[in-house]
Amino acid sequence: MNGKRDKRVLSAFGHNLRRLRQLKGLTQEALEFEAGISKNVVGNIERGEANPTYTTIKALAKGLGVPIKDMVDF
Repeated sequence: MNGKRDKRVLSAFGHNLRRLRQLKGLTQEALEFEAGISKNVVGNIERGEANPTYTTIKALAKGLGVPIKDMVDF
């Protein structure tokens, strides 16, 4: 990672993920079931503590029922 800039991006992505999840009325547990991603990983991403791969972003988008572009439009 490249320091502060990367931390800001991961934090912004995490906030966007949380916003989308809450807009859909899903808990982290429900998203875990829908996306096949553990709730611990979802929580780490939402807090900006994890750098998700493209395949993880794709699974989260599918679980949320949104286009991938919505995941990175923040």
